[in-house]
Amino acid sequence: MMAEAANRRITRAIAFVALVGAGYYWMVGGEYTRAGLARLEQQIESQRAEITAREVELASIQAWADSLGSSPWAIERVARERYGFVRPGEILVRFVELDDGEAPPSPPPRANVP
Repeated sequence: MMAEAANRRITRAIAFVALVGAGYYWMVGGEYTRAGLARLEQQIESQRAEITAREVELASIQAWADSLGSSPWAIERVARERYGFVRPGEILVRFVELDDGEAPPSPPPRANVP
């Protein structure tokens, strides 16, 4: 009876040590740790947020491309903003930001207009 109780205590102690060891291995050691899992979950969330942002950007670009393909107004806007196109009789005015200490550019030569 005494030996049986001692065997139970030893068995429980071994089981306890095995559980503590398994818990430690799960949290800190081994190839797949709890900290590693948390880090991977953060990376997944970061990647999902980046994918969502890229999808929004792609939808915006697709909408802009669709409008360029079907709207003369959009084509005129691009021509004016990017390439400085003007209609006859209009004057193009561009504003240039200067860095500190930079001299303003000299104006272009005037054409001989009667």
